[in-house]
Amino acid sequence: MTKSPLLLFALVCTLSLTASAHAKDQTHAIMDDAWSGATGVHFSGRLTEVHAVPEADQGKVRTLYRNTRQLLTSGEQGVVTWRVADREWSLRTDGDGTWELAINQPLSLSPGWHEIESEPAASSPAGLLVADPANRLGIISDIDDTILVSHVLDKSTLLKNSLTVPPLQRDAVPGMAALYQRLLKRNPAPESSAVFYVSASPRQLTDNLRAFLGSQGFPRGVLRLKDVSSHGEGTLLGKNQQDYKRRVLETVFLAYPQVRFTLFGDDGEQDPETYAALREKFPAQIEGIWIRRVNPDPQRARFPAQANVAELLAPPK
Repeated sequence: MTKSPLLLFALVCTLSLTASAHAKDQTHAIMDDAWSGATGVHFSGRLTEVHAVPEADQGKVRTLYRNTRQLLTSGEQGVVTWRVADREWSLRTDGDGTWELAINQPLSLSPGWHEIESEPAASSPAGLLVADPANRLGIISDIDDTILVSHVLDKSTLLKNSLTVPPLQRDAVPGMAALYQRLLKRNPAPESSAVFYVSASPRQLTDNLRAFLGSQGFPRGVLRLKDVSSHGEGTLLGKNQQDYKRRVLETVFLAYPQVRFTLFGDDGEQDPETYAALREKFPAQIEGIWIRRVNPDPQRARFPAQANVAELLAPPK
């Protein structure tokens, strides 16, 4: 496989043209995880052509083909209907196939995860999180190079890992899943803790990242990815990741004012800056900030009250 990002991208575009020749009469819903909190309930998703997640035993070419279809398939206009328990909603998508619904009042549901059923069917299982009010600790985690080995500073390797390696073969950062599970045991109801995985990766990779998180033993959490479309947050190469993540995380803090969150990120991109700004705005809701050091630049800015996650992963002396 070539190591040139431009050549790899050209191959991706070529395969996307092949994918576009497939029939468009079958659709499914990339259903985002939903959450219920003090600000109400948040649902969203995107209607697209049917695509399949690369399987664990597929080769690089087939994996690249399937990932290309996920990334570049067009959204579809239509009506999406979804159900949680005995409640049902329907919305028509916009021109890019996306929809979003915010309900100002929480639903009367027991704490825990409630599965979302939809028509058209969801591309992978999604759920609504109702956090247990007795829990006081939450986790907010970045994905690339925080819990998933991606090498974001090396764009050739990043593209190769993202496009040609099946999600079930991707490497997790050693010890992070066990660390998150251990932290949540401080809650009386760990399985219904406020856990959010927030990344600037495109929403089209939702199914891949769900498969990765589940296979690696990470606690179940709300997966929030960037809406990359003409109506969304920009392009795949957009530079507004910091603003995007800050807006999403501010929404999370407002939804769970009684929860103190431990934030995990890396210094490969803008997590330290984003988390520093959030600490200024929500100081009482941040338990701690832990950064995985992946940037070799000795001049990389460090921020007060942000510790090295390696300290948490080190075996006790």
